Amino acid sequence: MKHISILILSLGLLLGYSSCKTDTATQPTPKPAIKKPRVKVPKFDGDKAYELVEKQLSFGHRIPGTPEHKATKDWFVEQLKATGAEVQVQEFKASFLGLKDKESYNIIATFNPDDTNRIMLAAHWDSRLIAEKDEDKSMQDKPIMGADDGATGTAILLQIANMIKENPIDLGIDIVLFDAEDQGNSGDNFTWCLGSQYWGDNPHVPNYKAKFGILLDMVGAKDAQFGYENFTLVNAENELKKIWKLAQAMGYSDYFQDYEAISVMDDHFHVMKKRGFPMVDIINMPRDQTSGETSFGHYHHTHEDNIDIVSKRTLKVVGQVVSAVIYKESDGSF
Repeated sequence: MKHISILILSLGLLLGYSSCKTDTATQPTPKPAIKKPRVKVPKFDGDKAYELVEKQLSFGHRIPGTPEHKATKDWFVEQLKATGAEVQVQEFKASFLGLKDKESYNIIATFNPDDTNRIMLAAHWDSRLIAEKDEDKSMQDKPIMGADDGATGTAILLQIANMIKENPIDLGIDIVLFDAEDQGNSGDNFTWCLGSQYWGDNPHVPNYKAKFGILLDMVGAKDAQFGYENFTLVNAENELKKIWKLAQAMGYSDYFQDYEAISVMDDHFHVMKKRGFPMVDIINMPRDQTSGETSFGHYHHTHEDNIDIVSKRTLKVVGQVVSAVIYKESDGSF
């Protein structure tokens, strides 16, 4: 997954954004917008999110086709159903890193299915089969735990689902946990993000559209830095800047920083390409203070990606920002 994309393209062209003039004389008079009362954004529990990361790691490595992976899937489904969401499991076969046709599962939880105003929240839940960046070469062919790279994004979304259960929201929400995202070959862009590629071609609702989406990927590390991922900047700039402005107004400018980062072949790319709505990738890509270059954290695709990397404060910050976005969107103040 998370590697610098070498694709030279603009998703903006793929999305086909365009505008046209219409004959206003033939258009019906629009109804005045109904102003909703402001809602109170619930408090996000970072401690609980941390426990949900630990729980995922307790199952073992989340490699498609393994018993540990299936047990984790069953747990996610049970937890999401307990929130009152409508839950679907989308089964598909994934081939990766020399393995063929491994059972894989996208997990979708839907709140307020009849609401046409929808926001999509997503993360991947698998962990990587190999640790090709590990300094210990003897450990490079062994699977990693993926504490930050997989478990933090899903933990935040599961806690948001719990929040919605306790604090119903006047908005359609689709939480999508993508599988087989982190099993690609370096330099081969389309061997990554297999779950989102499959979902993009086979959405859980025919012709699915959302107003916008948010992807969480590597969102729990200590001292994380979230810059403007380039595919997002090109194709979802309005939503990106609004989220960062909100986060900074909430006092989180140490996390949500105003700098341009590299393009990443991540799940949001395929959602935007295949479904045609903007999606923001919140992903930890620290900026070197000397060169200004951005890259992934030192633990990326190594065995250092364990629970020691994860910060309760980072989980709380990201969870609180995403919660603020959806509750403010529900009352029209985002």
